[in-house]
Amino acid sequence: MDRRPTTGADERLAGLVRLAGALADARSLRDLAERACEEGRFAFDARTVSLARIEREHGTARVLVNVGELIEGEERFPSDETYEIAAYPMLARLMDEARPWVMTVDAGEARPAEQALLQRIGGHSALAAPVLAEGRIWGELFATRGPDVEPYDEDDLAFAQAFAGMVSAGLAQVEHLARVQRMAYQDTLTGIGNRRLVEEKLEQALAVYRATGAPVTVVMADVNRLKQANDEFGHEAGDRALIAIANALSAATGKVPGAIAARLGGDEFCAVLPGFDVAVGEALASAFIRGSRTAPYGVTVACGVSSTELIPGVVTAARLFAMADGAQYDAKRSGADHPVIAMPGVTSLDRRAFDRRSGRPGLLAVALAALAGQAGQPGVDRLVAAASALAGELKAAGWVVSRVRDGAAIPMVHSASREGVLVSASIPAAPGDDWLIQARSGGTVILADDDVPLAAVRGCGRVVVAASGDWIVELLCDGDPPPPEAPGVLRAAVGVALGG
Repeated sequence: MDRRPTTGADERLAGLVRLAGALADARSLRDLAERACEEGRFAFDARTVSLARIEREHGTARVLVNVGELIEGEERFPSDETYEIAAYPMLARLMDEARPWVMTVDAGEARPAEQALLQRIGGHSALAAPVLAEGRIWGELFATRGPDVEPYDEDDLAFAQAFAGMVSAGLAQVEHLARVQRMAYQDTLTGIGNRRLVEEKLEQALAVYRATGAPVTVVMADVNRLKQANDEFGHEAGDRALIAIANALSAATGKVPGAIAARLGGDEFCAVLPGFDVAVGEALASAFIRGSRTAPYGVTVACGVSSTELIPGVVTAARLFAMADGAQYDAKRSGADHPVIAMPGVTSLDRRAFDRRSGRPGLLAVALAALAGQAGQPGVDRLVAAASALAGELKAAGWVVSRVRDGAAIPMVHSASREGVLVSASIPAAPGDDWLIQARSGGTVILADDDVPLAAVRGCGRVVVAASGDWIVELLCDGDPPPPEAPGVLRAAVGVALGG
């Protein structure tokens, strides 16, 4: 027969008073954790008591101290005892709801993961209570009883909450300095990392990559429908949605040792995976997308993934970010419910500058896909690939790739699908010509009746033209007018093809 707990109401009250005194003298986090667990062992008539700290940026709970009847392999002050939050549903629920819970190893409400943990450490029932700091979940106090003592029940919850509240109060004094230091690397709303943390960790990871070749992968994410949530339900609702998204990212990041989760600001989130390739990044992003579907107000995320594996030549943090951000924007624009992998070789284009003006979804994607297929090839080959792809998409009569020499644009490679279109002739191209300036700045459309030799020589109604340096690319549009974004897309493609 299970014995009754030896700590009644009076003993528990005395224990709270004693705990307050013990914590008042604590001068370090380790000291506080040890004192709280020792007092908790008496107060909860526990076999073991542990205190763990939540690491949101990693999606894990890190145990600071274990006291009591420890099993072989358990340490009083473990060097690296962590638990993936996503793998323990009741721990995840404690984080979401900030409420204590009890369970027994053989009860119906037990979850397999918690049940296995209890069995492994020789416990029969468990109690967990959230420890708070500044209104946010800071950690978890976890107590167990063996089979010889009556299991914890609902009557223990109120006391557990009061005990954890005392620990929270003691935590405030020892956490003050550490918190000030940590806030420099922490997003104040969500508790995960911030841009500064990401930038520093990424630079460290890239230094290791340059020395050893160990890959580095970046996941970028943007929140869908956040503006609608703010407009319809208010900004407090939007903040709750952002916190839920951060929790989903933290949970996904916890599956990858050493990965960092962060909010870059606004509705942008990021994860850095030192030492892991693009396949692991894609799996993390997929888990993040799945987790985000439970966020309130219908918000979800769009994700892009880039990796050092996909970047030829010198790899910088800026190039990794640019690739992942561009892939993320492709995912957002297309409504993809899966991560988009950054295309090799396409790193210098701010896609948003063009696609947000676009009335023809997919035109830029066509050019970028063509460029991706020519990664590592000479610039002229990449220009040809982009011109051919765009001409096909626009049903153009042909295309021309020219090089400026001695004030004339000389065709180097060309194609025409209709007789009568002259593509091989050179045209005047003085540096100060308005059409050439426009072609270099953002692309332009030249009509046959414009006072410019290009359209007249080509013998077609419209020429979409873009230039960079000495190179000029033309799309010969003799049928339907090209969409408004065509000049900008062509100019962007030319810039990417030439690396500028």
